[in-house]
Amino acid sequence: RFIMKKTTMLAALTVTSALGLAACSFSGTARTAAESATKAPQSAQAKDTSAAVQSAPEKAVYNWKLGSVDSTTNPNYKAFQHFNELLNQKAPGKWDITIYPDSQLGDGGQQVESIQMGTLELAAPNCSLVANYVPDYGVFDMPYLFANEEEVDKVLDGPLGQELAAKADSANMKMLGWWEVGFRCLANNKCAVNSPDDVKGLRIRVMSNEYHQALWNQLGADPVPMSLSDAYVANQNGTIDGQENPLHSLVANSTFEVCHYIAVTNHVYSPMCIIMSNQAWDSMPPEDQQIFMDCLKEAETYQKELVRVQKEKAEQELKDKGCEITHPDIAQFAEKVKPVYDKYPQFSGLINRILEAAE
Repeated sequence: RFIMKKTTMLAALTVTSALGLAACSFSGTARTAAESATKAPQSAQAKDTSAAVQSAPEKAVYNWKLGSVDSTTNPNYKAFQHFNELLNQKAPGKWDITIYPDSQLGDGGQQVESIQMGTLELAAPNCSLVANYVPDYGVFDMPYLFANEEEVDKVLDGPLGQELAAKADSANMKMLGWWEVGFRCLANNKCAVNSPDDVKGLRIRVMSNEYHQALWNQLGADPVPMSLSDAYVANQNGTIDGQENPLHSLVANSTFEVCHYIAVTNHVYSPMCIIMSNQAWDSMPPEDQQIFMDCLKEAETYQKELVRVQKEKAEQELKDKGCEITHPDIAQFAEKVKPVYDKYPQFSGLINRILEAAE
């Protein structure tokens, strides 16, 4: 039963090899069907198969991973899905991007490192984490730099935003878009916060970022660097007293279950950086890069709309879930944290440019 004619076996193996190689693609690389077929054995029958494949339209396939620390209930997840839909509309079958939410691919800092190493194609970390590799991005961690989203859009959607995005090239990554995390607020399970004095002594989870730590130290709190995925349990166990995130994130991440006092302090505006490994970016020819960026920009607009609509709803949702919401005098907080600016004079020139662009 295992005996067959030599010519038949060779023909079957040749066709199988050609088809198998043509179908192969690897994460972070794009290989056309014609390129794969050229690696088949050069028998007469293989050459015929290669010629047939070459005559068909070429279609690259990018099999990539996108890492996120956010849950599937966060507006960001819906925006990532929309991005995938846009790519499939404009180039059906060309991109296959799998979304990994809930820190499945590591915390935000680990994902940034994976982008640098080329072991992850796409990630959407908080800009504060990218600042550890692109120092100028630390300027966005300065307290009360922006008053509202209109000022943010003037800066990040303009020439200065493009200039800052290009600075990531020196850190071995591509920064492709400024999405939105939002204005950060304080949540805790100890007391209502109505003034800076109420913050004293609170153990607050912060990202692994020295500027955020400096801010909370200045307010008399005890900042505890910790991944977002660990913060919920830490609040449950009493390891920390609270954490700080935008209002919509406090809903999406179920922070309201462990922190019942919410203060709308708006102390820092955090952009989200859509970053990509150089290997993945370089694997696309210019025409694919253009399609990719067009879809990403459209998804960015969609993401910001989602986040801002959710922000407007979040305060009432938190109240409905039993949280006490306070609106302390922001001017008192801004005055209290002014020394943070003095601690980082390297940002003074860039801050002046941001303030000018935001007018």
